[in-house]
Amino acid sequence: MKKIATIFLAGSVFASAFAGSAAHAQTAPPAQASGGDDCTPSAADFAALQAIQTNPDLTPAQELGQELALRKQLLGETLACAISDAQALQQSLNGTAMTGAAATVQSQVSDKLDDAVNFYNTESGKLADAGISGTEAVARDVLAWRAANYAPLEGEANNLILWSENQPLFETAQNRLTQTGRVVDLIETASQNNELQASYSAAQASLEQAGNGNAAAFAALQQFQAPNQSLTLIRQSLQTLAGTYQKFSDLNGLIQTLLPAAGQ
Repeated sequence: MKKIATIFLAGSVFASAFAGSAAHAQTAPPAQASGGDDCTPSAADFAALQAIQTNPDLTPAQELGQELALRKQLLGETLACAISDAQALQQSLNGTAMTGAAATVQSQVSDKLDDAVNFYNTESGKLADAGISGTEAVARDVLAWRAANYAPLEGEANNLILWSENQPLFETAQNRLTQTGRVVDLIETASQNNELQASYSAAQASLEQAGNGNAAAFAALQQFQAPNQSLTLIRQSLQTLAGTYQKFSDLNGLIQTLLPAAGQ
């Protein structure tokens, strides 16, 4: 996924630079190396801007006109890249298989990404007839909207994808617990073993805790809580699940030592 956060730093250049004229040209950020992220203005872009600002043959009106045209071009390219980024995220989201309540959340998030694309298209459409103040307003509004709306939406989408992709791990663990439980019952019909039952109960409790954490993570996604909150819950549930698998390993080792005795 493209690093849109980086390119929107360029938008702040538009806003700050339009606050003055060529006198503010020295506040432009250092030129970035070419050949990097497609969404990042290149060193050539900033060099072209500087060339306009330092050209002694241009009248103030010519300088202002050329600088405005270039800044509108760069901001337009930035918005086009933002649209592409949102569409790529939507494609990834919609390409993730989900059912039930998760599919409902998936659809809601996808609709919000449609809204994001529409917003970027609307702002891009303003550039054609925009002057200095209008272009500055577009850059400022997009930056503010992105921080308040797209950043959490992007986190929500990525967390939902992550949560969905983790569900087979929980299903596999539940199946393993069920299968192991049958073995434990078989062994205990021959000879009850307190250590075995305690080990099985520990694995069972650990999986239940992991499942509760997994459910809490999905509830956070359903409620569109802050992405850092849902991501924290996802990570915690996975950590607990990892502990569950360790308990499965310990339990299996114990079973292997008891099976010969159970068969006697």
